Amino acid sequence: MTLSIQRVPGSFAAEVFGVDLRRTLGVDEIARIEAALDRHAVLVFRDQRISDEQQIKFTLRFGAIENAAGGNVTKPYQRRLDMRINDVSNLDEHNAPLARDDRRRMFNLGNRLWHSDSSYRVVPARYSLLSARELPDAGGNTEFADM
Repeated sequence: MTLSIQRVPGSFAAEVFGVDLRRTLGVDEIARIEAALDRHAVLVFRDQRISDEQQIKFTLRFGAIENAAGGNVTKPYQRRLDMRINDVSNLDEHNAPLARDDRRRMFNLGNRLWHSDSSYRVVPARYSLLSARELPDAGGNTEFADM
């Protein structure tokens, strides 16, 4: 596969083709992806069936990962995922839907509002790498702004 990057018409984003995020990417591939991030701000990698560990490994190629514990109401024993992954889900630690009045559910509802990931931190996040495991048939879209 040969990595290629194509701008998404009518947006500032681009789509990346010819890359399998399950494997360790070479230095040149990472450099091209990073240059594309600098140019387009948002990159889309479609149909990547990656595990949490594969996502962590890919993310580490761009620098240290921010710990997901900051500003979260989920207790350590309630976590479903590694601390290097922010779990924005409606499921509890047993993979059952959160109760309507569960604080974790209420906290996650804030993600529906306009926000900029980690922009409030002394050293804001350089990138946010999102990966959906299960998507609804309609809705659930994520919007981006190039600030």
